[in-house]
Amino acid sequence: MSILLSTSLLLKMLGVAIPLGMAFVVLLQGRGRLNVLFSLMILAIALWNGGTFMLHVTGWTGLPGFEMWLTVALLGLLSLPLTFYLLTLELSDLISPVVRRISVGVGFVSLVVTWLLILMTDLGIRVAARPDGMLDYALETSSPPLLLTLIYTIGYFALAESILLWPLYAARRRKEPIPTGRIQLALGGALVVLAGLQETIPAIGQYPLDSVLMIVATLVFAYLILKEHLFDPLAKLNAQLEDANRRLQEANIALQTSYLKAKEADRLKSEFVANISHELRTPLNAIIGFAQVILNEIDGPLTDAQREDLSAIYTSAQHLLNLVNDILDLSKIEAGKMELHKEWVDIKELVYGVMATTLTLIGDKDIKLIERVAEGLPPVYVDRTRIRQVILNLLSNAAKFTERGTITLTVDRLVETVGSRPQLFLLFTVADTGIGIAPENIPIVFEEFRQVDSSISRQAEGTGLGLPISKRLVELHGGRLWVESRVGVGSRFCFTLPFHISPAEKHEGGDKDE
Repeated sequence: MSILLSTSLLLKMLGVAIPLGMAFVVLLQGRGRLNVLFSLMILAIALWNGGTFMLHVTGWTGLPGFEMWLTVALLGLLSLPLTFYLLTLELSDLISPVVRRISVGVGFVSLVVTWLLILMTDLGIRVAARPDGMLDYALETSSPPLLLTLIYTIGYFALAESILLWPLYAARRRKEPIPTGRIQLALGGALVVLAGLQETIPAIGQYPLDSVLMIVATLVFAYLILKEHLFDPLAKLNAQLEDANRRLQEANIALQTSYLKAKEADRLKSEFVANISHELRTPLNAIIGFAQVILNEIDGPLTDAQREDLSAIYTSAQHLLNLVNDILDLSKIEAGKMELHKEWVDIKELVYGVMATTLTLIGDKDIKLIERVAEGLPPVYVDRTRIRQVILNLLSNAAKFTERGTITLTVDRLVETVGSRPQLFLLFTVADTGIGIAPENIPIVFEEFRQVDSSISRQAEGTGLGLPISKRLVELHGGRLWVESRVGVGSRFCFTLPFHISPAEKHEGGDKDE
């Protein structure tokens, strides 16, 4: 096998494989009209290259079928001008719809007539195989079918190339920049025209230049189509993503700046509130102290009117002091400066002290106060003052919103899974038979300065800080606080405290081990 034949066969195979592969890739991007027309042109190129490949093989090996493969090759070659013209029409809007329809119709008729001439006559094209497998082309220029075929072929190649070149000429006359895509289109079109017309020149028809030109033209058109349908959208999407990422980074920086400013403002607010609270407590304690001295008649007897006025001053000052203390506690917690002074506390002793204070909160209401403390509870390691504050807040809250019935404080053990291990907790439950809380209002009760909107809650005194502070204090101890409630039935406020092994228990455990 000669080098020329080997090269021809290789290029013919590539001329089939590459166009069909590019057609497949283009069709994957969608079956729009442009993609389908490109695939039809590619099919024509593949038919020509496949047919001429088999012509070389049958001519070199002497196998039958030479005439059949010549017909296949010519069908592909003569389909190329019209498919190429249709593709250029889709890429341009220079021709009016009427002219488009007429020219396409004439093209289809000419193609059908040409195919019939191929199938029924010899068309005036002579192709002979040499002993080395190469092909010799000869044209009978006096053959009317051949002249008709040449007119159809050259005419539609010329129309297609004119459509591609005219925008370049017009842009140059207007002194406008010529789009790179248009230049590539014109180049691809010129390659297709040269490849198609090469076969009309017998002197160079034996060389596989047509396959080279068609492969390059295929790659040019496939690149332009993929650029429009794939690369450009991807580039646009990438640019949009980069822009979105840039805006996101800017927003993130602005958000971080705002967060730092808000954090600093919150710190300054907490410091201001703490300082103001400290400053208010001193005169309030003085007012309460002197009012108490006068009420005890240390400085002399009081009239009933004086005692009533002083009692009002004393009560209001106490309420204001409680408010200041709550705000001070909240500001300390938010600033992370709340210190817990933990010690080992006996639960029964703590509960009995709180219940005694709660009796004064109930007053003349028809409420029965009940306590249920489980037997054998060991001491807990907590801040006595703060846990007493939590229990008293819950009992005080229950007394405010309960007119009759019962308020029950229960203390028992509870085992909860923390992570993957069970852990023992102490469970405190304050249950009442009060007005209850609607489900949509339950999250509100743990928000600062918020109260459930009802007539009784508005009548009851309070800042809306008791429950939020209690929740924070419980969480600082490693427990949690929650509420279960039904309107008209009552509420159950529960919180947990983790158990710790006391030094006495550790000592006893060590003795047992010994």
